Amino acid sequence: MTQQLLTMSYITNEALVVLENELVIANRVERQYSNEFAQTGAKVGNTVNIRRPPRYIGTYGPPLNVEDTYETYVPVVLNYQFHVDVQFTTQDLGLSMDMFKKRILRPQIATVANRIDADSAQYFTYSTATSLGSPGIQPASYKIFSDARAALAFEACPTEGEKNCVLDPGSMSSATDAIKGLFNPQAQIGEYVEKGMVARNFAGLDWWEDQNILSFTTGAATGTAASFTLYATGGTGALLTTGWAASGTLGLQGFTASSAAVRVGDIIQIAGVYPVNPQNRLQYGRTLKQFVVLPAGGFATPPNGSATTGIYFAPAVLSNGTFNNLTGIYTSDGSGFVSVLIGECVISGGQFQNVTAAPTATAAITINGGYASTVTPQGLVFHKYAFALAFADLPLPNGVEYAARAYDDEDVGMSIRCVTQYTINNDSEPTRADVLYGPASLYRSLGLRVAG
Repeated sequence: MTQQLLTMSYITNEALVVLENELVIANRVERQYSNEFAQTGAKVGNTVNIRRPPRYIGTYGPPLNVEDTYETYVPVVLNYQFHVDVQFTTQDLGLSMDMFKKRILRPQIATVANRIDADSAQYFTYSTATSLGSPGIQPASYKIFSDARAALAFEACPTEGEKNCVLDPGSMSSATDAIKGLFNPQAQIGEYVEKGMVARNFAGLDWWEDQNILSFTTGAATGTAASFTLYATGGTGALLTTGWAASGTLGLQGFTASSAAVRVGDIIQIAGVYPVNPQNRLQYGRTLKQFVVLPAGGFATPPNGSATTGIYFAPAVLSNGTFNNLTGIYTSDGSGFVSVLIGECVISGGQFQNVTAAPTATAAITINGGYASTVTPQGLVFHKYAFALAFADLPLPNGVEYAARAYDDEDVGMSIRCVTQYTINNDSEPTRADVLYGPASLYRSLGLRVAG
């Protein structure tokens, strides 16, 4: 029986299947495939805008009151082109696909998938404002996760679609131990014991374990916590009375002069500022609204040749203090002032109102609930529409033996490119597998962090 050589087209399509199966977080967020990129060939730095639906206030009584239709957009920048390069011989092409996948393809593509998943977990954590639990303390009660589901409901989370809980192995173990004594069907209790993790569907959430969950260290917040306040003239771009913006600058004061103040991913709360339901605009709960510290210059494209984490920050010049784009740390100026970029903005009125009232000029602020310099894994609870992950087609180069793309735009919106070139000196075929992607925070309020 004549053995059939594997073709690069076959290998490329199988690579896409392996990639899809290896993802955890990235498989559970909104993914949109761009026809524009498919036609032109995308490059690192290209941007696609995802449209968010408008919101309206409405009016009582007979008189007509036409409201403006204000559609907002979230830009998804294709920051990350990641690839793994391998070399195999022409003899390897004579293997069966199962053997080839086990020996070469799966280890190669698993590395690509892990990088996408790790980048997604870090980006989504750095972009998510709402946080439950105490930093440095593993979640040990059912109520934390029940509160997480309630928080999504208060934010007008759609009833349809996936609601996911993704935890690191340590937090999953703690959560499983916390609920093992609850009254549940015997088969479900057996699943806890057998698999060592919370059953797939529980507390209104789909549960997943992911080793790529970010272990975050809260900022130092050097100074006296009771003295941290807003700084009215140090940047008020984050304070809006109407309209919408994904982020804005907020002035803070009260830190030790020229010291580490906050870092990207820190959670800030402002006295007197409570969250409201986005539809009825009424306050819910008794907890102050939370805002997340973003990188002052935005997220940057990883430098060429980098093989570590893909989450990088762009440099920026501040009106008060400085920002270190390598560490993500904001440092106060000589007077203890610092300007930070936060998401989302504080919007006290209009169609996109998200708080009960604007803060006073020097309102007190709390940073990370008072937990400074604390290491804490950050589990994620989110609806599918909280985050977006866009993939695009890379151009196919000329002058190579073979170049192909595989994509599934109707189902998962994912694309992978494989390129190979024969080398006569050692009868081998160096082959690279590339993906081009970009994460984004689509509806920040539909996701939250669970401190571990």
